[in-house]
Amino acid sequence: MPEKFVGALRSVSTRDELIGLMEAVTHDFGFRYYALIHHDDLRSGDGDRVDLKDYPAAIAERLIGEARYRRDPIIRGCVFADSAFLWSDLHHIMDLDRRDRASFEYGAREGLNEGITVPCLRLGDCMGSCTFAGTSRPESVRPHLGLAQMFGVFAFQAARRLLGLSGPRPSSRLVLHPRPRDCVVLAGRGLSNKEIARALNLTPRTVDGYLTVARQLFGAHDRTELVVSAVLAGEVGLHELKPRQPR
Repeated sequence: MPEKFVGALRSVSTRDELIGLMEAVTHDFGFRYYALIHHDDLRSGDGDRVDLKDYPAAIAERLIGEARYRRDPIIRGCVFADSAFLWSDLHHIMDLDRRDRASFEYGAREGLNEGITVPCLRLGDCMGSCTFAGTSRPESVRPHLGLAQMFGVFAFQAARRLLGLSGPRPSSRLVLHPRPRDCVVLAGRGLSNKEIARALNLTPRTVDGYLTVARQLFGAHDRTELVVSAVLAGEVGLHELKPRQPR
């Protein structure tokens, strides 16, 4: 199967062909649904973002229609994972809060009880992922992690090629200015506003103002969404979120 599908992905020339391959692989892996998407606001439908999915309507509306994707634990998990991961293993990759658990419960009610997600990242481009989800035999999907990793990366490359995205798309967003960016980085390390103020020799009120400006820039509702948005947009590197060790 690997050589067959990878060869097909390399030669795919239409969206319908790619959909057919996604459906075939999803079925072979024992899943019902798939999503091949950029982690961006897909509501505009401009055609310059990968958006190929067969998901339950309620989930698609929640993530895309209501633009809750930045709060989705799977999409956030892609920020921290270095390869394909099982949804049931996500608690080993990052801390989950009550809203994350509520998201999983909601998804399970819609048929997304387990899944495999492959983070897809190209330098200078918005992050994306390939996901297979919803299965009647969740205990049997772990052996597919390696194949899912390989197929997901090639599938995302094929989708970008069909869109004519041969290189990184210039960002339409304003970039973070240095001081707001510093505040976002330290917020991503878990520092409070007072701790950020002490670290940067600023007042807490100034830090709050910088973070408010940053949230407005990305349309983020809270610190979690802000940090995820900054990483997904390439404004902040993952390595910067690791607490620095004393020398």
